[in-house]
Amino acid sequence: MKYTMMIVALVCASACVSPEAHRQLQGENDALKAHIANLAEQHRALAARTGQLENENQELGARAADATWIEEQKKKLGDLLKQYGGDGKPTRVPGVELVQTSEGYAFRVAGEVLFASGQHALSDGGKRTLAELAKSIQSQGRSVRVEGHTDDTPIKRSRWGTNMRLSAERSMSVLDFLISSGVPASKLSMAGYGEYRPAIEEKTDAARKTNRRVEILMLNR
Repeated sequence: MKYTMMIVALVCASACVSPEAHRQLQGENDALKAHIANLAEQHRALAARTGQLENENQELGARAADATWIEEQKKKLGDLLKQYGGDGKPTRVPGVELVQTSEGYAFRVAGEVLFASGQHALSDGGKRTLAELAKSIQSQGRSVRVEGHTDDTPIKRSRWGTNMRLSAERSMSVLDFLISSGVPASKLSMAGYGEYRPAIEEKTDAARKTNRRVEILMLNR
């Protein structure tokens, strides 16, 4: 506003001055206009930079929050590894070990701990095992996928007909129990793989025993 009034004053004054003075005033007027245009450009640049800095600040805040979450997850996982790390040491819950997969860590539970042969109903011992695991699962706060696995021995006398169906029913039994133990259903999913994803690619009795299992996978998300 101040600069505009000065321009008006210079224009008015030019009507009653000599040609030389008029030219001087006109030059000053042009210089003032250029200065005002430069200030406007600087203002636009400053506004753009302010917006950029605000975006960078928000991004840094998000990164800091992510870093905090990652450190919390590392600590929680470290606590689990101390309890279920294996290496020949007794784990917190017998028959359970924590194994690393391509999608994250999983509680691997031996099939005989949870079920009688050819059955999908949880045994009393299986329920006690899962009740302990549910506490650890809840403490992690992650999404979980329950995966059922069998060995490669064909089913002959069971009503399930195929190992795939049996593994799926076992997964569902474990999932239902976890829900009843307080794990949010929204964080749970299940799958049954039958004999098609063995933990050990061998045709021995020991390998088949290991392959009969349920894995409770804590997903990396």
